[in-house]
Amino acid sequence: MKTRSLSIPASLVWIALLLSYNCGVQAQGYSVSRARDYQNAKDWQGLLNYATPWTKAEPNSMDAWSLVGTAYVFLHEPDKAIVPLRRCVAIQPNSAPAWHALGVAYTMNNQYGEAVDAIKRAIQINPNQPTYYNNLAAAYSGGNAVKSAMTALDQEKVLAEKLNSGTVWYTLGNGYAKLTDLNNSIAAYRRLLQLQPNFAQGWTNLGVVLQYNGDIAGARAAFQKGQQLGDPLAGQDLAQMEADLRAQAQHAIDVQNNIAQGQRAAHMLYFMHMSN
Repeated sequence: MKTRSLSIPASLVWIALLLSYNCGVQAQGYSVSRARDYQNAKDWQGLLNYATPWTKAEPNSMDAWSLVGTAYVFLHEPDKAIVPLRRCVAIQPNSAPAWHALGVAYTMNNQYGEAVDAIKRAIQINPNQPTYYNNLAAAYSGGNAVKSAMTALDQEKVLAEKLNSGTVWYTLGNGYAKLTDLNNSIAAYRRLLQLQPNFAQGWTNLGVVLQYNGDIAGARAAFQKGQQLGDPLAGQDLAQMEADLRAQAQHAIDVQNNIAQGQRAAHMLYFMHMSN
């Protein structure tokens, strides 16, 4: 059956990055507060235009360089984000968020080996941030190191048990789904929905992995719940699943009819042969 694919939402990374740096004295006329206005308006070109001269006025500002990197990411130019984010880790080598953000930029630019090294550095500095493990898994997966990706998610699962946060379980479920570890994905989504039973997207994603896992009744119920809570994707996925089921049923009928027609034709040929 056709189902939509699940992906790890990278936007969580960049929101965290924007809020991570406030290094004290700032060049006159520039501020994180003003930069956040551009962020809130999703004016990424405006953010870039604002932060770029800031880096020239204050070349050792983590805020300025991180904002340039963030702007390039949201402008879908991760290759240009790498240099300013490398400046961040040069300015503050012990900043886990900076190493993590650099790793994500590498992942988006398909530089998976560099991504793994950067995110592992972030984990060495701060091993208690579950998002780091999820994006480490994404980097490993991009480089076809599936076993290592699964190990990273299993490490994240240990933190998820401790934190018991709906957001963490949701991200973990997405990670397992991306690696088609359906049982762990289903378990993670169910833990999420115990904590946040009205999270529509959680029900929709649960429906997707249940469908992949062959639990059609469970998938139907999950899609219906997601639809009831207002997720338009739930209704689309439900309609697609039902259409696929009807097509499969019709195909099975057609196959049986073809077999029956073939058998009748064979009998007719047999009797014709016998009569001759």
